[in-house]
Amino acid sequence: MTTFLAFMTGAVVTYLLRSSMIIGGGRLVGSMRLRAALGFVTPAVLTAMVASALLLQHHRLAAPRVPEIAAVAGAFVVARRTGNVSLALAVGLPLYWIGAVAGIA
Repeated sequence: MTTFLAFMTGAVVTYLLRSSMIIGGGRLVGSMRLRAALGFVTPAVLTAMVASALLLQHHRLAAPRVPEIAAVAGAFVVARRTGNVSLALAVGLPLYWIGAVAGIA
């Protein structure tokens, strides 16, 4: 039951945070400098998540495996050519899954 409550609490908090940004977000970003700075937050968070998933295994620094390198390389190429991060994720994740299913991991 504790796990269920943790997920429910996370879901409610996420919903409240997202809805508060939709309702009041327009008033918060009045400054053009703040708006420009906020544009860097999403790529920085995504980079931190990918780097930690790529370089850490069991809370220790480790060399990335072949499917992980292939997924990051494929996503990087797609992101550079198209400028679309969503498309890069749509390419990178299947590359990793194919490598993991093939037993390369």
